[in-house]
Amino acid sequence: MRLFDLFSEKRKREEKTEKKEGKGMASGTGNREETGNLPPRPFYSLGKGCYLAYEQKPNGLGGYRDVNVRLYEGERLVRALTDENGQFLDFPGIEHGSWEQHLTRPFEPVTRFAVSYNRFKEDGLAELVWMVQPDGRYWEDEDGFGGENDVEVELYAKFDENGQFVTPFRSRDKG
Repeated sequence: MRLFDLFSEKRKREEKTEKKEGKGMASGTGNREETGNLPPRPFYSLGKGCYLAYEQKPNGLGGYRDVNVRLYEGERLVRALTDENGQFLDFPGIEHGSWEQHLTRPFEPVTRFAVSYNRFKEDGLAELVWMVQPDGRYWEDEDGFGGENDVEVELYAKFDENGQFVTPFRSRDKG
């Protein structure tokens, strides 16, 4: 048996074990009980039986980004929030502010860096946290070379259980 075949067989056994044990989900992002069945992976649990499934792709800038973000209720697809390039679908707009002065590249309604989510609250809304620009340390190598003076810019927008944004993206800073 060739070395490649040995690795291939080992990977097949690992995949069977993962399926049987329900492993392979992103850490701390949900469970079977909450969503009913094992959702597409990886995913973020939002509570109320809802979750956001996504794919990660290289951002071309040394990191990864979430694309194909989709809201599910159980196994039912509710709505796509981004496309395969991370472009927001039904973009709700932005609330202008001082955060715009910190941008070092043109603003585009697309995920290029980290995206995270806050669970549904009592008001029935969840929140998408979108890093528009990382701080300058993002550009550093392991020796600290290449860092910039960039200021981190994060914007927040709320969406409902139908996946509709109900607020524009805005900064938490007052300004």
